[in-house]
Amino acid sequence: MAWCTTEDGKYRIESISRVTFPGALQVLREGFFPNEAVCIKFEVDKDPLAAEEMLELCADAALDGLSLVAVATDTEEVVATVFCKLEENPMTESTEKSSFEIYIEERCKRPSTKAMMEFLAELDEKCNYFVRYGVDCLCEIMFLGTKPEHRQKGLAKLLTKTAVDVIKESKKGPIAPLTIEDLGPDYSFMKPRKPVTKPPQLCTAVWSAVGSKRCGEILGFKVIEVFSFDDMIEPCSDRIGAVTTCEGAALRI
Repeated sequence: MAWCTTEDGKYRIESISRVTFPGALQVLREGFFPNEAVCIKFEVDKDPLAAEEMLELCADAALDGLSLVAVATDTEEVVATVFCKLEENPMTESTEKSSFEIYIEERCKRPSTKAMMEFLAELDEKCNYFVRYGVDCLCEIMFLGTKPEHRQKGLAKLLTKTAVDVIKESKKGPIAPLTIEDLGPDYSFMKPRKPVTKPPQLCTAVWSAVGSKRCGEILGFKVIEVFSFDDMIEPCSDRIGAVTTCEGAALRI
C-alpha cells in the first residue's frame, strides 16, 4: 500500500510487504545498527549475531502491518524504513509482561542484545506511558534507519510523519498486516501470537539521534524522560560522538 511520494518523485513511502521486508532489514543492517547511539553503546554494532536477534523484534513488529519503507522509484530499492509495534497494557493481559520483557526472556541470547533490551525496558518503565496517559494500547515508532547514500533527503522525517498518520488510520481497522509466512523462511520458527485488536491511543518513541529528536519535536511529541549516556557506568562518548542523551517521547493520537 503506497502512502505518498517525495516532492521530487524519487522516493515512495509504502507499507512493508513480503516483497519489501527483506530490504527493510538490510537497511537496518547498513544504516541503523552501525550508527544508532544505543546500538553503539551496547556494542550491537560489533556483534552481527546480536543485530540479527534485534531483527527478530522487527519481524515481530512487521506482523502488525504498520511499518513502512521508502523505495527509490527508479530502482525499486528499499532505502529507508521505520518499524512500528503495537503494544497493549500488560497489566490488562494475563502475562502482565511487556513485549520487551517477553522478548528478553524468550529470544535474547547475545549479551549485547540483552543489555540493550534491558535498557529500553528500563526507559519504558520510567516513562510509564500506560499509566501516565491512561491508555490501554499504544504504538511504538522504532528502528528508524536510512541507507547512508540516501541520507539528507528528508526521508526520516517523511517516514516518521507518515507513520503517525498510518497509526491514526489504524484506529479504523487493520492496515497491511503480514503473516509469519510473509516474513520468509528465516523467521518460520516464530510462533503465532495473539493479534492486538485494541486501537492505539498513543504513539511513543525513543529518540537518540539529533535528526530523530528534531523529527519528534516537529511532530509534537512530548519528551517524557531523558537518559544521559554520560551517567552510565561505562562511558561511551568516544564511540557515539556528540550524542549524549536519548529521549522517551509520546504523542497522543
